[in-house]
Amino acid sequence: MKNLRKYLIICLVITLASCGKDFLDKKRTSNQVVPKTAKDYLAILGRNIMYTTSTDLAYLGADEYYVKNGADLIAGSQYTPIHQFAYLWKDNAYGNERNLRDWDLGYERIMIANLALDVESASIGADGQRDIDRVKVSARFHRAWNFYQLAQVFCKPYQEATADNEPGLPLRLDYDVSIKYGRSTLKQVHEQILKDLTEAEKVPIQDDDNPYMPGITAVQALLARVYLGQGNFGMALKYADIVLKKKNTLVDYNKLTGTISNLGSSYFDVYGKNNPAIIFYSVETVGGIIGATRRNADTLFIASIEPEDLRKKVYFFTRPDNTKAYTGSYSGKGAIEAFTGLSVEEMLLIRAECYARTGSPQLALDDINFLRKNRFEQSSYRVIRLVEIDDLLLYILKERHKELFMRGRRWEDARRLNLEGKYPVTFSRVLDGVQYSLKPNDKKWTWPIPQSETEANGIEQNER
Repeated sequence: MKNLRKYLIICLVITLASCGKDFLDKKRTSNQVVPKTAKDYLAILGRNIMYTTSTDLAYLGADEYYVKNGADLIAGSQYTPIHQFAYLWKDNAYGNERNLRDWDLGYERIMIANLALDVESASIGADGQRDIDRVKVSARFHRAWNFYQLAQVFCKPYQEATADNEPGLPLRLDYDVSIKYGRSTLKQVHEQILKDLTEAEKVPIQDDDNPYMPGITAVQALLARVYLGQGNFGMALKYADIVLKKKNTLVDYNKLTGTISNLGSSYFDVYGKNNPAIIFYSVETVGGIIGATRRNADTLFIASIEPEDLRKKVYFFTRPDNTKAYTGSYSGKGAIEAFTGLSVEEMLLIRAECYARTGSPQLALDDINFLRKNRFEQSSYRVIRLVEIDDLLLYILKERHKELFMRGRRWEDARRLNLEGKYPVTFSRVLDGVQYSLKPNDKKWTWPIPQSETEANGIEQNER
């Protein structure tokens, strides 16, 4: 059994070394080093891939940007062929592409987390149980994080009444790459996500506030996001509040200095350094039509930002042709990398929305006004006062769209709001004079499983 374990680890390490086609079915052998100590497992979880998300589809399908014309769409899709199909929500979403980065890299990170959870067999190093516990928390967080990201694009939006009958994901919970998995139910996927996070929350470690190695606060922040996505506003409120009682400092945009002089410049330090609002650091390296040179920020969104709102200055770089590129990422790399992690402002917005939905409108207003105070010019800031719950909720949702712009949340939010029905969202694009729309609850809100996976494992394809 011990030799089998070593063989499987070797196979996995080699597989993880390549991020290529048919990821789940690749098995090779080599004389790679087998992790032996807790620090070895921590090093596995510290690889860059664990902090670079692959949510291309969530960006491609959203309405936060546009491509100027068909020529730009084709040119921008030269090395990312699926972009020209996904941008217009085509029936054939990926063209002739059989493999998909979102799927392959998501499962690669899950397999790394699965390997790390074998840490119980590691020898006790200098820091003993402390390192083992850190691995347990981080690995469970990463596995839950990636299953949740995959579910937001490859599964239907979560609805408690039907989740047990909806197809989910292959729930790969080990590192044996020889085993084939079918699709679980959507309910089982969410149960696994919550199980990983609640078990991680119980591990007795001291939070060290390291945004690059997720600890208990990051686990609780992800729980708030997951519960919001499920429509469980009571639990989302509980966890957002827990996080904010420990970490509640925002970046005051009045105190930011400098200018945006090019697509790679930013008001923020690179890698999220010195940013007190970051809970978990994760970025999306964007390319193709969602890359820095092709992606143009949605003009209607820009027009909706009030003149005294400092996000209008912090978020955008104006090109010579007067189109605007979003450069407000916490990555500090302007339009080149999008921040996709967890932050204090997201927790504030979750808590505000849940307060409004559960009968505490004044507390919701307090949270929104606290956020606004750090985003508007001091000389023109005013407290907002909304009496009607519907008006307040709509304002919070608009503020959420504004604050979490280009963080990969727009696709997820539109799906859950469309399922609710009270605040429906339609995405529209105009390309070369032709309008394309994605209407509420269209089947295209769920992306197809990549062809390589359906062929290799015979799993059920999503309806399109």
